[in-house]
Amino acid sequence: METTNPFKELEPDGICPPHLQHELVTEIDLIRNTITIIEIYIGDLFSLVSVLANPPHLTSNDTTNSIL
Repeated sequence: METTNPFKELEPDGICPPHLQHELVTEIDLIRNTITIIEIYIGDLFSLVSVLANPPHLTSNDTTNSIL
């Protein structure tokens, strides 16, 4: 008795139409570009927040910004 593999039915037997392939590649490029832009701005935002949260300490030689 031969058992059939149910996963063989899931394998596609055709190829993707060119217009659908172009649309998929365009969507992937759009998502990648959007993520890159967000990463650039969020990375700059986090570096700005970290500098504002931890300002450089004033040295004893710097008297221009000293409160005393």
